[in-house]
Amino acid sequence: MFHPLPEELRDIAGQPFPLYPCSNESWSIKPTAGRSSSRVMICSIPKAGTHLYARLLGLLGLVQSDVFFNKDYLGDFRFVDIERARFTHSENILWIPIEISSRFIQPGQFGYGHLPCDIGTRHCLADFKIVFLSREMRAAIVSQMRYVGDSDWCPPERAEITWRNEPDGPDKMLKYFDEIAPFIFNDRCHPVAPWADQENVLGLSYEQIIGDQGREVQLETIRRIVEFCEIERPPQPELILNQLIGQQTFTLSSGRTSWEACWNAEIEARFTALGGTRLNERFGFGS
Repeated sequence: MFHPLPEELRDIAGQPFPLYPCSNESWSIKPTAGRSSSRVMICSIPKAGTHLYARLLGLLGLVQSDVFFNKDYLGDFRFVDIERARFTHSENILWIPIEISSRFIQPGQFGYGHLPCDIGTRHCLADFKIVFLSREMRAAIVSQMRYVGDSDWCPPERAEITWRNEPDGPDKMLKYFDEIAPFIFNDRCHPVAPWADQENVLGLSYEQIIGDQGREVQLETIRRIVEFCEIERPPQPELILNQLIGQQTFTLSSGRTSWEACWNAEIEARFTALGGTRLNERFGFGS
């Protein structure tokens, strides 16, 4: 039996955002539930393994929303093929704020996004299990530059990026710092970073799960997620890890990012001025 949206949610009526009715008279972003009584949200800086960890949670038995959450809008990729998703980014944006969209993630499901750690967002996610993801910032920024080149993504208020197809290197990186990096640092990194300091938040890094610290750290990372997210009857970590690494995800670039090849002294100065060194220290990567 269908039931109407409650009054406080009717602002989204008419938007192309299908929802599924639940037996408890709520609405869900997916019609199925996973192996947990918890709702889970991945909050990450860009290119910190967001989609890699999302794949991991899915392999462990949680239901991936396939919706990318931001504070004021979301990206709905539930019905978009992975190969096309990076080239149809703007077509999938809906202006539904986190105050509303977070209600549609049910127990056993998870969402992900670069959500700021502010009072309003923390209130919306008060009963969620929060997994915060970080990465060494130079590698993250170079990876984000490569993603810009490989997709149709643009920051707000910028209609065109003319250097997408130029070869990777310091010249392209300087153009990225001219046009994109201030937005990424000021809107997608610094506001998200305080999750690292919050109690009852599981902090993890890209380097831990990709294998930079060894296989045992990868396996322990999987065990920590299982315990934190209260996942019932999880598969063996060894089996999960063998299925995880190297699989295609929405934002996976071709090959591992080597930030040194795109770096020079001028870029380092800009990186420091935008707070990259401070973020690295905050996340435990040193300067």
